[in-house]
Amino acid sequence: MKILRYLTLAVLPFVFFACDNMDENEYLIYPEGETPETAPITKTQNSQAVLLEDYTGWQCTNCPAAAALLNDLSDKYGENLVAMSVHAGGFAKPAPANNNVDFRTSYGEKWNTDFGLSSYPVGVINRKKSGTEFSVKKDEWDARVSELLSSTEHVMNIDLGAVKKDGYFVVSTRITALKEISRTTLISVAVLESGIKGIQKNMDPNYGDTPIIENYTFNHVLRTNGRIDLLLRDNFSANQIHEKNYRIDIDPSWNTDNCKIIVFVTDAETGEVIQANETDIN
Repeated sequence: MKILRYLTLAVLPFVFFACDNMDENEYLIYPEGETPETAPITKTQNSQAVLLEDYTGWQCTNCPAAAALLNDLSDKYGENLVAMSVHAGGFAKPAPANNNVDFRTSYGEKWNTDFGLSSYPVGVINRKKSGTEFSVKKDEWDARVSELLSSTEHVMNIDLGAVKKDGYFVVSTRITALKEISRTTLISVAVLESGIKGIQKNMDPNYGDTPIIENYTFNHVLRTNGRIDLLLRDNFSANQIHEKNYRIDIDPSWNTDNCKIIVFVTDAETGEVIQANETDIN
């Protein structure tokens, strides 16, 4: 690629232009989290989706029932629901009783505080308040998801691709604005892992009378190393397409065969989710 370099000479009243063939990457400095590498787009989007965050923890005895509901709602709504389990708060603190396994993340803890959550399980849906609070009780999740799917204006599509490299994932995003969006938007790119076996406290009769489940399966678990609340654009014009690529380092403890990538775009001022999508990793 030919790149123009500008050199102003103090002794001459003109600007000299030098042109030569150089690798683009020698000139471009990508913001933290972004990468020049790309992944093929494999997951396209043509309808509105809702993000449901289940705030949970291994010491939460009512959380297995909420996790089961989250799986059921994922089956019910399919691609129109992006489900994420965020381990945060007091019930998520590791201890010898769970072999000191820690599913917490720094951003999960921040969200837990920002949303004012204190009892678990609890949901946050599209980061939009229900009345005066962000928290939504699990028995209300289905109705709230249905309500938001019908009432949220579909103004954006998020197309995705993700590939595994040597020690990291590359995630490509293609954001299409379906109408003008005159507000600053942020993008978050996160890794979720399912099929993790561990210890979970329990009061759910579906798991029997045992107060401790020794071989519990954790799904949709938010992992570390994500790219959270990065600036997307200050505004979009109608039909504008915005493409970005992100790198996420792989933690050696992850089973990457059970990982997925979720991407969600939020309003920078209100924090509400505008659109969300999820993709497998190739």
